[in-house]
Amino acid sequence: MMKKLLSAMLSVCMLFLCCIVPVHAETSASGKIMLYGESHADPGCLEKELAAWSDCYADGMRDLFVELPFYVAEYLNLWMHADSDEILEQFYADIEGTDAHAPCVLDFYRRIKADFPETVFHGTDVGHLYYTAGLRYITLLESEGRKDSEEYRLAEEIIGQGITYYTMQAENKNSAFVYRENQMVENFLRVYNELGQKDVMGIYGSAHTGLFSRDITGSVPCMAAQLRNHYGTLVSSTDLTKADIISTDTVTLNGKEYQASFFGSQDISWAEGYLTRAFRRVENAYEDLKDAPRTGNYLPAHNYIMDISAGEVFIVDYTKQDGSLERMYFLSDGSTYDEGVLNTYQILLNE
Repeated sequence: MMKKLLSAMLSVCMLFLCCIVPVHAETSASGKIMLYGESHADPGCLEKELAAWSDCYADGMRDLFVELPFYVAEYLNLWMHADSDEILEQFYADIEGTDAHAPCVLDFYRRIKADFPETVFHGTDVGHLYYTAGLRYITLLESEGRKDSEEYRLAEEIIGQGITYYTMQAENKNSAFVYRENQMVENFLRVYNELGQKDVMGIYGSAHTGLFSRDITGSVPCMAAQLRNHYGTLVSSTDLTKADIISTDTVTLNGKEYQASFFGSQDISWAEGYLTRAFRRVENAYEDLKDAPRTGNYLPAHNYIMDISAGEVFIVDYTKQDGSLERMYFLSDGSTYDEGVLNTYQILLNE
């Protein structure tokens, strides 16, 4: 099933593959790109991000890339030098209804301002909030007589990206996702190169930060993978979302009982016909089950919400849109899917 799903995804949006930023075999880049993948508005992730930025800041970094449009980051930079929180509170009002609208996000930015006052934000996303923050920023520049400025030109460009993205979403969500992923790369490269390829840190949703991952449609390499194609080992990525064990229970597989560790579930509503998938690791089961029949389907490691290793067995429960449950079993024998990414293979078992 997963192989068929992947194949279907790969056929989507082929017209947009030409938008992928081309790979350069050689580069003169000298600066590190340290990416951190998060779950938006997750307090645990935000604490880890602050700790990471503290280390980077102590090492002399000042440029923090974020999953926001150019003009929103520019507003945050204005706020960093303001005497009040008016700009920050306006931003918070703008994002009401999104995953990022949570008090912990406000606290995150306030702590950045208090503890790392020389931070400069760089937004590299497409033009979300173009009808609020984007319009206000354009109006601000016009009031300052800066209609001919580079900032004005960039704001218009990013607003255009936002309009394109949301127009495409209304017609074909997968096409819109591919467009956005590729534009995020182009925007990132533009800023990074303008900075002279200094050491930088970036915070993005984990769907964009896997060095060997594809975008959520499976159609193109994700942002970090495309950046890696440009800059090689200068790009590093840390996934802050990898789950810890939440609970344990007992499962019976092929007539034998095992302890199973539950790590939680994730939203996969982007996959046609499905809503969520939940992950369990079956402890000390590999030797017993390694010779079980295989279906030919597979699930690469970057699909898992936790770290996985060779010699492990997993239960993945898929919730379908009709509410029914589809249970699958996978094992990792140490072989890889693509460029060193650990793979897991579906096996047939009895409960």
